[in-house]
Formats: sequence, structure tokens, C-alpha cells
Amino acid sequence: MTNSPRVGVVGAGSLGFHHIRILRDLPGIQFSGFVESRPERRKEVEKELRVRSHQTLDGLLDASDAIIIVVPTSAHFSVGSAAIERGKHVFIEKPPGLRTEETRAWAAEAERRGLKTMVGFNRRFAAVFEAAKRAVQETGPPSMAMAEFHKDMAEEGPYYGVSILRTDIIHVVDALRDLCGDVKEVAAHVDHQYVQWEGSYNLFNALLRFESGASGILTANRTSGNRYERFEYHGRNVSTYTRAPEQTEIYRKGQPVEILTGEGLTGSVAAHGKPILT
Repeated sequence: MTNSPRVGVVGAGSLGFHHIRILRDLPGIQFSGFVESRPERRKEVEKELRVRSHQTLDGLLDASDAIIIVVPTSAHFSVGSAAIERGKHVFIEKPPGLRTEETRAWAAEAERRGLKTMVGFNRRFAAVFEAAKRAVQETGPPSMAMAEFHKDMAEEGPYYGVSILRTDIIHVVDALRDLCGDVKEVAAHVDHQYVQWEGSYNLFNALLRFESGASGILTANRTSGNRYERFEYHGRNVSTYTRAPEQTEIYRKGQPVEILTGEGLTGSVAAHGKPILT
């Protein structure tokens, strides 16, 4: 790969649009364009962002050293595999596959070919999340972490007919692993509440034990009153309560609470004045 890699985007939906917008102006790379299966949407994004598109995935791969994949989950494996087989580095939005076997297959092939891959788990990179993590870990190993991630989507149903744990709640599963390490044991309860979804439960609760010795709690309700996501992280004489990317509260024994905001830590706000989260 050259010193100024050529990076393209597969998919120009609501999230793909922002990847394209950011890459277009990102220093240190050459934006190689995007591909979108819907002709009308492709023309809209071309016009609004003034960027080039390709008619086919092969065309984009020919012009790229690396690609960002932002397509429906059902296409992740086929698009990711095609890119890996062509020797391209890959960033893919979560989840990396519909099934664990798919993810392992193309991850193993990428490793065999010496290619870089990454999944778009963004919580761990939020400035307030990183600040909370540092505050606890500077005192020693953590004792426990908790993640809650609720949404009001009872009538909507799971994305693409796939378990919502795999396509959405996986965000906070990754965050817990980032905070506490690999999982050793899980005791879980899942259920249907109010509606019987096809292909997924809508209520998830789990107790976790990590290899590090820390404990964890995960709770996610998809028939709740609103979207709400929060993390707790506890260590010796320190506790943090975080809503990424907006704010974290850090409590240290005998000290006033320290409140940090994403805007204060980064000096910027998200595009269009609001966080881009799923």
C-alpha cells in the first residue's frame, strides 16, 4: 500500500454517506470513490458531496487499496470476502457477519494474506469513554462494569430479521470487553416481551465474569420507552458513569465529581449537531 492509500466506500446509505463525507476531506488518504446499488441514491450522493462513484464493486476494488463496508448485514460476508480475495484492507461496520463462522472465515483469510481488518465498534473510541477507562485503570484493575442499551423498537422488529444482539447490542458487548477483557463465564436470561419477534428475542440480561477477575452486567430492552445507553465502570475508590459520546462523570473517593464532555475533550461536535450512533 502506498504512503497515501486509496480508500473507497461500499454503500451510501445514511451511515455510508458520513463515511464518504469524512473520507472526501481526510488528509493523508486518497478518496477513491464509492459504489451504491441504488442508482437514484448514487446520483444523490454524487451531487451532494461532489464525489465520484463506480458502477460495480470490482470497479471500486480496482481503484482502492482499502475499503469501508457499509451495507446491509446480509451482504457483509460476500462483500468482505470479495475485498479480501482481491488483497484489500477492510473496515466493516458491525456486525462482521451474520454468523460466527462467516466472521472467522474471512478474518482467517485476511490474516493469511497479511491484510488489516477492523470492525466499526465506535464506543471504545469516544473521548469520554476513554477518559472513564483511564480514570479507573490508573488506580489498578477494575472490579466491575455495567452496560445498559435500550430502544423503543417493539413494532419495528429486529434489523434484517437477525438477532438484535448480533446486529446492535453487540456494540456494548464490545465495550464491556474493552473495559474488562476476555469473557470467562456468562449466565444469561433472554425473552420475548409484549411482541413475539421473528429471529430474535427483545429482552436480554446477562451476568459476566471476565478472565481479569472483574464482573460485568449487560441489560438491553428493545421494547422500552426510548433510546438510552449508559456505562458504569468501577475500580478501587473510583467509579465512572458514561453516556458516550456526550459525557462522563468520574467519582473519586474524597474528591468532587469530575464531569467531562465529548465536546470539551475533542474541541468539536458531531456533524449536523448530533452524535452519529446506531
